[in-house]
Amino acid sequence: MDMSRSVPAGSQWDLLEEYSLNGNFDATWIDTEDIEEIAQRFRANPDSGTLCDLKRSFELVDNEVGHTMTWIGVHSPGWSVAVTMSGTLPFRPEASAGGRRIITHSHMAYIYELADEGMLYYHDGELIGTLGAIEEFQDYTSDLEVGWDVGLQVTVESFLTLAGRITGRFLDRDWFAASRVLYRVPRDAWSR
Repeated sequence: MDMSRSVPAGSQWDLLEEYSLNGNFDATWIDTEDIEEIAQRFRANPDSGTLCDLKRSFELVDNEVGHTMTWIGVHSPGWSVAVTMSGTLPFRPEASAGGRRIITHSHMAYIYELADEGMLYYHDGELIGTLGAIEEFQDYTSDLEVGWDVGLQVTVESFLTLAGRITGRFLDRDWFAASRVLYRVPRDAWSR
């Protein structure tokens, strides 16, 4: 199915608000459904994994002050997503080694820093660049608007629409209802 012009059934922004994720989070999509592989690529503590829904993940994060906590699960056929519930997901381009594709989005509505909103694309161990500017994805972006002139809400909607078009799934209530595995990622994960 060609998703290059698809749009979500509902507002992605409103879903973030409804599920208490519209303040600050990192979302990272990776082209595999192997959750343990993803945890390993992001250097999460493998013994820290706890299967839980979003509500429970918020509760568990409150008990892990000072740690980066990321909630990882299947997103769509061939893709998974890691939502960083606290901290910033530390990783380097080499997390995409071996032909993996990784798309990242940092969302910081609580400080309204539009300049910090964006999506990066990593492939095969390298940072390729800003997702919207990459020729491979031009068909997915031509009708999307981002920037100061359209504002934060429209920009975030556009980024999440772009991620949905590429991965084959937009955010919806079923997505938020799914259980995923919450992992702890050590601060020094990439200094070892």
